[in-house]
Amino acid sequence: MNTRSIIASLFMLGLLASCSPSINVKYDYDPKVNVRQFSTFRVEADQRRNNADPIAGSNLNQRRIADQIEKAMLAKGYKPVVGGEADLVIRFFSDSKDRQQVQSNNMWSPYAMWYNPGYNNVYTRQYEENRVVVNVYDSRTNDIIWQGWASGQLNQSKKDRSRDVAYRTTVDSIMKQLPESAGSDYGSARER
Repeated sequence: MNTRSIIASLFMLGLLASCSPSINVKYDYDPKVNVRQFSTFRVEADQRRNNADPIAGSNLNQRRIADQIEKAMLAKGYKPVVGGEADLVIRFFSDSKDRQQVQSNNMWSPYAMWYNPGYNNVYTRQYEENRVVVNVYDSRTNDIIWQGWASGQLNQSKKDRSRDVAYRTTVDSIMKQLPESAGSDYGSARER
């Protein structure tokens, strides 16, 4: 193997490691419903979504997600309701899928067999993609009025502390898209 092959291989391995999927956040909503008209909420795990994944669906991760949703809702001026009738019911779930990323250095040319046929290398990487979905329901109609979701690698760290931070920042980035309550001091201060 010549020096050029070694350098090209090392470059591709570095590129492959740096191209790991990031957290992708999206949301959708019903444009006919003004979310700002609601003022109270209740958070619960979506029991209809039975998650067989012992990590993504664990009680520990469910508590992390629920706590962060509650903090985000309080910051937006919504008030929690325990045991009573809330305006909004927020149900969430998380799951995971095994994924594969395939990359090629794409340095092939029709003359490669005469110069150096080792430049066209294909690399694959197996990883777990996690998803967190937050559904906001109007409690009167039980219709989804807002939905946010994030997908990416949340369980990639072996440290519990950084996994905790990953889930909290992911939920924050989802909930950032939800409008504030009309009764919120935060929302009225921003409108001035």
